[in-house]
Amino acid sequence: MYRRFFKVFQYWKSYSNIRYSFYRWSQYAQWSRRIQNKYYASPLLALCGISMKDYGLEEEAIKEEALRTEMEDSGKQNQPKEWETLVEEKDLRVYRRRLPGKYEVYEYRCSGTYYDISPRNFVDAQCDVQYRSEWDTNVISLDILESDEETDTQVVRWIAKFPYPMYPRVYIYVRRKIVDDEAGKIIVCSRALDEKVYPDDSKHIRVTWYRSSMLVHAHKSFDEHGLDYVLTYYDDPQANIPSVAYNWVVNRGGPYFLKQVHEAAKKLESKSKFNEHLIKVSSENNSSPADASQIQNYQAA
Repeated sequence: MYRRFFKVFQYWKSYSNIRYSFYRWSQYAQWSRRIQNKYYASPLLALCGISMKDYGLEEEAIKEEALRTEMEDSGKQNQPKEWETLVEEKDLRVYRRRLPGKYEVYEYRCSGTYYDISPRNFVDAQCDVQYRSEWDTNVISLDILESDEETDTQVVRWIAKFPYPMYPRVYIYVRRKIVDDEAGKIIVCSRALDEKVYPDDSKHIRVTWYRSSMLVHAHKSFDEHGLDYVLTYYDDPQANIPSVAYNWVVNRGGPYFLKQVHEAAKKLESKSKFNEHLIKVSSENNSSPADASQIQNYQAA
């Protein structure tokens, strides 16, 4: 009997040691991930001559900007006075502010809530280049040129259709996704790359002044319905059209684009082929604004 008890005790002790080792390893893995996310330099970006810091794509900087934006939008922090309210509805708000410089270019912010789609499908509908090419009428071509899985960062090339009589534009930008499991947040940031940093032999006009940041906050989980979002973006398409006309186009384009994303996300739920998601969870003229049919086809990505 004592021998049996001793053997059981040995098994229990071995199990305890294994469990403790696993716990220590999991703690180390979490610590290692935090250090890596903070100081890891993507080989992909380094080879392209791209600095995370220079493009504002460091994880801490992205999270701080997202938190500040979310607090401003929720009213917990005063919205800067330079933001002008354009739309104020129950589940949609649109603001804009003029950016410094000699050209009249505005930065736009759209925020709102969806109750009938999941955060995962909302983000996948935008970031899956194959699926987006199917539903986004603005896309002539959309390709991932480079990809780094460690930081969930891609270099994307997007040829965008612009309203007649404007020619298509080509955007080459670096995009990074950050998923915060504990906070239930997904952040997607895009920054245009300069021609000197990433040359392109395209015949289309290159847009080098473009920036987009989207914060998605899940109501429950990434796979359950319900989310809040804040999208902030600006770009200069280098078009010789009246600034009033262009700003009217962009103002209308943001909300229209989000409506398209919403419909595309709803369709994702019925598409069984999209079982592999992009979110790693530990789990994209007419010079006269009167032609609304042309303007509605433009949206900032």
